[in-house]
Amino acid sequence: MTFESNPFQFDAANNLTDEMIADYYIDDYNYGRFLHSKRNVFLVGERGSGKTMALLHATWRLQKLLAERRGEIPSLSTIGVYVPCNTPLTHKAEYQLLGDFQGEVLSEHFLALSIAFSIADTLGAIPNLLDGSDEEALQDEASFVLGGSLPSAPFFEAIKRFLQRELLATQRTINSGNGPAFYENTFSFASVVVPLLAICTTEVPKLRESHFLLLLDDAHALNEFQVRALNSWIAYRDHSLFSFKVAVAKVGTQAKITSSGGSLLEGHDYTQIDLEAPLQSKDTNFYQLARKVVERRLRRIAITISAEDFFPVSAEMEADLHAAEEVVRRLARRKFGNHPDNRKAVSDYIYKYKRAHYFRSRSRKANKPPYSGFQTLVFLSTGVLRNLLEPCYWMFDNAVSARSEEAPPSRPEAIAQIPSSIQTKVIIERSERQWDWLRDSVAQDIEECSTESGQHAYNLLDALARHFRDRLLDHTSEPRALSFTISQRDPGVMAKLTPLIEILRKAQLLYIRSGPAKDAGQLEPYYVPNRILWPARGLDPHGQHARVSIPAASLWSAAEEGHAIRGKREEQNGEEEQIGLWDDQE
Repeated sequence: MTFESNPFQFDAANNLTDEMIADYYIDDYNYGRFLHSKRNVFLVGERGSGKTMALLHATWRLQKLLAERRGEIPSLSTIGVYVPCNTPLTHKAEYQLLGDFQGEVLSEHFLALSIAFSIADTLGAIPNLLDGSDEEALQDEASFVLGGSLPSAPFFEAIKRFLQRELLATQRTINSGNGPAFYENTFSFASVVVPLLAICTTEVPKLRESHFLLLLDDAHALNEFQVRALNSWIAYRDHSLFSFKVAVAKVGTQAKITSSGGSLLEGHDYTQIDLEAPLQSKDTNFYQLARKVVERRLRRIAITISAEDFFPVSAEMEADLHAAEEVVRRLARRKFGNHPDNRKAVSDYIYKYKRAHYFRSRSRKANKPPYSGFQTLVFLSTGVLRNLLEPCYWMFDNAVSARSEEAPPSRPEAIAQIPSSIQTKVIIERSERQWDWLRDSVAQDIEECSTESGQHAYNLLDALARHFRDRLLDHTSEPRALSFTISQRDPGVMAKLTPLIEILRKAQLLYIRSGPAKDAGQLEPYYVPNRILWPARGLDPHGQHARVSIPAASLWSAAEEGHAIRGKREEQNGEEEQIGLWDDQE
């Protein structure tokens, strides 16, 4: 089996072929339609949440491929131009050698030329685009506007060569060896991108009704001056010619300040789409999206069964859970009675304690539970698609290997389902691998993480694992809670705790989300550790829609000294604060 024949490969989207993106991308449940509007849009999410895939799907070349599959003529009404920002060009640090004004001008110059190059590259790939155009007049107009002669080449190729020449001239001037030098012939967005688009829409008949989608990926990699410049362009009121679709990671999300000191306003200047999902139960959009993602990938290798059938639950665990439900149902009826008015109280009680009873009734010396089933995989993803695909990939690879040993050679499409034993094996392995990486390598792999901070990160998640396990096995209040809020936020303690939280976020071992606070009408941040951590510690990755309140001092004590975590009310010899059930039910 090759890497490409495994339908669950989770490589970065820009490493996939156009055909694979067209096959895999799911329009439903992810607000992708907003990318084809004339609104400015920010796509926000952690790595692996689908930002790049969404932008690439909106490019003209992908839309052309999809139109041809439908037997239609590709439309030029919207033209998506993909602009990667995490490149050596945008990472150039020469601006730091200059004063603020010159640094700002040079930074915009590099970014504007990069966008202009991507526009020319995209348009140059559209077949017969210049039919009916006067190419000589185009060359003359572009030469006049750009202030330099274009090389002898087809129009869009000439534009690309001109821009490359400008980049080279800039680089040579800055690296001249005569101390910090400044390239005086810099371009801005208004002097290169806007005129280029204007020339195309006025002088090229096929583009006169076109709207350009400027798809900026990994915009969090831009420097502070480029971020302000981009915000200024987004604040531009006229969206008839172009709009921005900007993908940024949640960690280190840049400010919305413009070059002039103004500020972008959500809903007025842009629409923000969060690609992460806080809830993963069967009734949520994320579950439906995850199911479609898996089933579409299976169909690509001629497997047409449902995601739930392809990743079945262990028969042993299913039987044990059913037995646990009957026990808890009897307890609920004894507690609330059989009156019809109490049905919801009974169902809530079963929801809260059925799975907890299963874990509590297991022997403390027993092996890890048989983690399996598609719903378990969705919960393990913690609302991030790449977290879903990674264990699926290794499960499929293990299943092919096992089948090949029985009757070589095995074909991927011969895999009818992933046995629950393989699911359990892979889940435990991936969970243990995360703990090993956190303990041994996070300080080397995460920027600005010292060896001491790496140890603190391990201590904190280890203490949370022990705290959540104690709740699962002994607590009566929200026993399966796997999320927490931070209470008693002493400024001195938070000054030490916040950088540690940021390290865990960069490592994608902790996610920050927003939900209703106990005080009505308010929202508060809450913290969700990556659920792939929990199987190695014998926890239930399904969790429940609740979160516990933990004082900041207790969290820092756990991180610094490895102390056990004590909840807000435990310190007063009482039960921890509980938020209660959220709106969704499993």
